[in-house]
Amino acid sequence: MQVLITGSIAVDPARRQSLLDAVRPLVERTRRDEPGCLHYALTADTVGAGRVVVLERWEDEATLAAHFAHENMAATRDALHEHGSGRSTVSKYRVDAVRPVKDAAGHYRADVGDHSGAA
Repeated sequence: MQVLITGSIAVDPARRQSLLDAVRPLVERTRRDEPGCLHYALTADTVGAGRVVVLERWEDEATLAAHFAHENMAATRDALHEHGSGRSTVSKYRVDAVRPVKDAAGHYRADVGDHSGAA
């Protein structure tokens, strides 16, 4: 079952770009080198200048556990601390269903039911 990690990290707005520049090569390495990494991003919040958004998607708990033990994770953690990361609120979720936001007819759907158009 896939695992989704989402949350945010506080950072001094004056240091946010430096922090993002420092973690960029580590994000690239994680995406490239770690099996089971389906999505991995640390990015500037669109509205909050003192916030970095975390979004990760892993194939399963085993690949997430391997990531936590990987040198990329340790290097990312160190880079975050060195470049002024503050308090974080980050949570993990087990994903039991995945559907597109729009159904087959192009309508936005809030439910996670079958969107194939079948009754």
